[in-house]
Amino acid sequence: MKRYFIVNEFFGSRVYDSLEKKEKYYNKEETVKIKETLYDDYIEIDNSSETNISSPLKISMNLTKSCNLRCKQCFSDSGEIKAPELTTEEMYKLFDSMRNNGTFFICIGGGEPFMRKDLLDILEYGKNKQLAISIVSNGLLLTKELIHELNQKELDTLWISLDGLESNHDYLRGTGTFEKAVESIKLLKKEFNSKIAIRISLSKRNISEYLELIKLAEELDVDILRFTPILSFGRARNEDLLITQDQYISFLNNIKTIESKVNIIYPNMPSSKFWINTEDFGCHCGKEAVWIDELGNYSPCIFFGDEYIVGNIKEDDYIDLWKKSISISKYEGNAICRSCNNYNSCRGGCRARVLNETGNWNGVDTLCPLKKNINQMGIKNEK
Repeated sequence: MKRYFIVNEFFGSRVYDSLEKKEKYYNKEETVKIKETLYDDYIEIDNSSETNISSPLKISMNLTKSCNLRCKQCFSDSGEIKAPELTTEEMYKLFDSMRNNGTFFICIGGGEPFMRKDLLDILEYGKNKQLAISIVSNGLLLTKELIHELNQKELDTLWISLDGLESNHDYLRGTGTFEKAVESIKLLKKEFNSKIAIRISLSKRNISEYLELIKLAEELDVDILRFTPILSFGRARNEDLLITQDQYISFLNNIKTIESKVNIIYPNMPSSKFWINTEDFGCHCGKEAVWIDELGNYSPCIFFGDEYIVGNIKEDDYIDLWKKSISISKYEGNAICRSCNNYNSCRGGCRARVLNETGNWNGVDTLCPLKKNINQMGIKNEK
């Protein structure tokens, strides 16, 4: 089995190391040298186009609606299975398509993915396809025995969701869930062989706790801590959870100065992707990454809503779906963002947030760190 995959692209190549589960980008000149360096220890994939990357860099996936909790802020409104979900064999077919077309990273969530009885079989198949698979979980179903089985699947990262310190987490997810999630993280530290991470959806309830949450992540000795502002989507629409722009700006200004042994990931971090065309307005959704739901529906971003589903993996060709995703993610943008000195690094910010909050996915991000959206108050352009 060859260790490396070289995916030819318009700018040169993407080189995926299946052992380290990392991908690097090279220009055309560097690509020639890389191929010489790796000799024959690679598989070459060539579906390159003239202007866009040939396949998604990453897939985010809701594997099931089934969940052992009924969280107030759940964006997928999970709990009970409402329609026939993707079968084991259909998941295998997806993994085949990913590997054959140069997509190596997938993050599986739900619902609660550990509610799927075939999850370990799916992970085993993904391992054999040399994919980098991550899982997002509430942590409540993890046991020592299950963790040992997961070690055999060679996961990339296991993410545990925390929604603040105990009172806030338990308010949103249920009494006692914070303590159970923390105990699961401690168990993972003892038994799990891959990376352990915490995901935090920033909300009005926990935005003032981020320093304590960083301290908690350090005490638990996790590898990664990720902060993402909550969106008004799913059950979160029924809750008063959105952070204000001033809260977000204060958070960003402070988080940038924090030094930690934990790898802290937050929005608006500089990109290392030299090949990104800054004329291509908007965030990475649809142009670098896509979403697939438990029914197989494929969209640039699940937070756009059902209106923006471009097809289904059970019926449509993998690359055709990708091309449709790119096409629908070509935003006109706005003059305020395009004339901003910070545009090359942010490209206008989150399209789902501005779409959900203003109805205009070309507008200025409502959490713009420079408050450029103040200039657009009262303006609502339709798509």
